[in-house]
Amino acid sequence: MENAHWQLGADGTPRSVRFDDVYFSVEGGLDEARYIFIEQNRLGQRFAQMAENAIFIVAETGFGTGLNFLTTWQYFEKQAPQGARLCFVSTEKYPLSVQDIRQSLACWPQLAEQVEQLLRHYPPAVTGYHCLELSPNVELWLLFGDANDSLSELTGKVDAWFLDGFTPSRNSDMWQPALFTTMQRLSGPGTTVATFTSARTVYDGLTGGGFRVKRIKGFGHKRNMLAAEFIGLEGPPEPGLWPANEWAWPRPTGPKRALVVGAGLAGAHTARELAERGWQVTVFEQQPGLAQGASGNPQGALYARLSHQSSASNRFYQSALMLAQRRLRDLPASLPHQQCGLLQLNQGNKETKRFAGFRSEQPYPAELVEWVDAAKASELAGVPLDSDALYFADGGWISPADLVAERLNHPNIGLLTDHKVTHLAYHQGHWQISYETAGASGTLNTSQVILATAWQLPEITQASHLPVRPIAGQISQIASEGLLAKLKTVICSDRYLVPSHEGKHCLGATFHLNKADAKCQAADDIENFQQLHARLPGIIKADAQAVGSRASTRAASPDYLPMVGPLIEPEAFTRLYGKALQKRLTQRLAPPPWLPNLWINTAHGSKGLCSVPLTAKLLACWINGEPMPLEQSLVNHLNPNRFLIRSLIRAKRSID
Repeated sequence: MENAHWQLGADGTPRSVRFDDVYFSVEGGLDEARYIFIEQNRLGQRFAQMAENAIFIVAETGFGTGLNFLTTWQYFEKQAPQGARLCFVSTEKYPLSVQDIRQSLACWPQLAEQVEQLLRHYPPAVTGYHCLELSPNVELWLLFGDANDSLSELTGKVDAWFLDGFTPSRNSDMWQPALFTTMQRLSGPGTTVATFTSARTVYDGLTGGGFRVKRIKGFGHKRNMLAAEFIGLEGPPEPGLWPANEWAWPRPTGPKRALVVGAGLAGAHTARELAERGWQVTVFEQQPGLAQGASGNPQGALYARLSHQSSASNRFYQSALMLAQRRLRDLPASLPHQQCGLLQLNQGNKETKRFAGFRSEQPYPAELVEWVDAAKASELAGVPLDSDALYFADGGWISPADLVAERLNHPNIGLLTDHKVTHLAYHQGHWQISYETAGASGTLNTSQVILATAWQLPEITQASHLPVRPIAGQISQIASEGLLAKLKTVICSDRYLVPSHEGKHCLGATFHLNKADAKCQAADDIENFQQLHARLPGIIKADAQAVGSRASTRAASPDYLPMVGPLIEPEAFTRLYGKALQKRLTQRLAPPPWLPNLWINTAHGSKGLCSVPLTAKLLACWINGEPMPLEQSLVNHLNPNRFLIRSLIRAKRSID
């Protein structure tokens, strides 16, 4: 996407070249932000009245320099009670660079600490949703792209609107009727609006969107501005399920208690996200310890296979990768990991088109990923490489098993190992879970259930229709010696190789589709070494000897996207929607037969370190009644029921 073009005026005020307008008032941008957006939305009072673990949602049009957000952040920290959370959602079509923001805000040293924290997490200029976790209680969601497009994909309810951006006469593309329609959908009782402008089109748009609008004294020399409060009927529900229509996604009910089944990457991350939102979470693990499946490998590469094409899969993984890389940067030193960069090698014929697209189109900023020739790739890796590559500067590796333990270390999480779920039944507003332990059995009641059992998910009756594919595989370990010891980056091809940890390198993994029985075999070690030797003949010997091995089973979906979200009752859904789906006549039917408060997070394949942080956050926001940190259209593509729907559209009775 295109960055902003700006310049400093003679008085030091940043000014947009494109719109010939200022980013903030020459009479004092900080005071302007406080008067227009903080005071007129009554944020000081509203922050102070927040309950423990409550969340306040601000949505802004036009992030610009970030001044409004930084001001709000300061007020929130001063006024809000401990445990309350702020989610600030802001759109920006032409983002400023890190250097631009630092320069434009240098005149306010009182913001310096927050500015540096913002810039440390500030994302590259890539269209989409970017979730910046700036403190335990403050998140900034930057929606890069056209405001009307990005806000149309937002879910949840907004507490306060900041209508900023450049003046309507200079930026008419943003101030369209669609903006006010979206505001109506995202607003509810008590939602307020403030904007610097008093333009008639904005006054009429807000009035038509269900807001009571008033003109008040503007800031500085400006005669008027607008403030408003929502008094109308809430807009239609956001589209749900797949394909898009008028169905609404289910709303969770009941107390803030949840059971997460499975203590791997997906289960641990989901439990932690809920716990940080004040939920009491119990985690069941049928094995005697944590991360006994694919999440237990000693080293794992954090990567995504991005493309120059704008597919749903590509858009999801680019968002997931950027969040996971920001998390990688903030991991404690005690957790084994390295943000050492990652190289994806050009594997030849099957990669030719993808690499050609990167070379010719440069679809991403270099700070996210860039094409490098063989010489540059060798320099970055510290070892000789024969092919060009894609370089992810913020890539690296993590110990998945240690990450799982770190995520589960929270006072709101209780872990019970050696607990196998045998039956789920919904009764009088709660789930009753029957389970077995070593030599005993029992039951537990809870409000919400999240299934994160990977390839074993179909063993749960309510999820037995889901086409989860087991993939057995084996990683091998090799001693760090010779040229291999000089390796500085993660290398990915059809195998991955990571820099040494405790004198060993991990490489792998083999891939046995639809095989669940994972056992260490010498043949798999041989295959790992031979395949990697074909890519790195000067580094790995084909007859190298393994100093360690580990076999496990991953889970994948037929389209290799994760399955995340609520479950439906398949037989009832087929009766209600089967013919309607075939005829594309679903708009006026009753809501789908959801299984209340039953959710899944699974099928991450070999990319769990990349995809799980985002899907866990998505699911926790959903369950907690917050806006989702991902475009609604992409949430639809993760819908675990999508395969049943596609099957019904094809007039089939079962899923292949």
